[in-house]
Amino acid sequence: MTSRTTFYELIERHGRVEIPVIQRDYAQGRADQHIVRDDFLKSLHDALILPKGDPYLPLDLDFVYGSVVTNGSFQPLDGQQRLTTLFLLHWYLAWVDGCSEDFRSRIVTAGRSRFSYEVRPGSRDFINAFAQYVPEVSAADCQDLVGMITDQPWYFRSWRFDPTIRSALSMLCRMHEVFRKTTGLYARLIDEADPAITFQLLDLEQFDCESACKIDPLRWVMSE
Repeated sequence: MTSRTTFYELIERHGRVEIPVIQRDYAQGRADQHIVRDDFLKSLHDALILPKGDPYLPLDLDFVYGSVVTNGSFQPLDGQQRLTTLFLLHWYLAWVDGCSEDFRSRIVTAGRSRFSYEVRPGSRDFINAFAQYVPEVSAADCQDLVGMITDQPWYFRSWRFDPTIRSALSMLCRMHEVFRKTTGLYARLIDEADPAITFQLLDLEQFDCESACKIDPLRWVMSE
């Protein structure tokens, strides 16, 4: 009923992951959540720099559970914060290691991101545009990642009022501080044979409601 899964495996299994309208905005990157954000990023960083086969691997991010909807997409009911951070981390580390085209080939299809935010139209459109964005400068040479993104022609000024987009940009800014001098971590992040970061995927359609309600609250974020 549950399976250990990576972010890319989740995408490949279901074709598309949608954060549904009923979910709240992405909050893990907000300034008032800096302790949660920084602790989570440190855990991700520490796991990615461990050698393969280390007994502390993989870093397990607990349960992500949701349902497959009529269009075949997977909609998480719990886990959206961690999944969104993982999406941003895949984009960022692909850029750092010069692998943006690999990221785009895995995430974008028919001009749309396979990871989608349906909470607000602006959030959805930002994620679609951002997933296809490949910066012209290297991460090492970029001094202002947020400024670079918000200066792109596809970025609408009205998006600065969207709480999910503001939080995503804040998270990316902090990622830039933590990961910009690393190398080779994108390959570790997408290594499915010996993964560094996983979570337990639970499809509620295959799990009785009474058992699902007994799952303990997730440790990594405030309420998801």
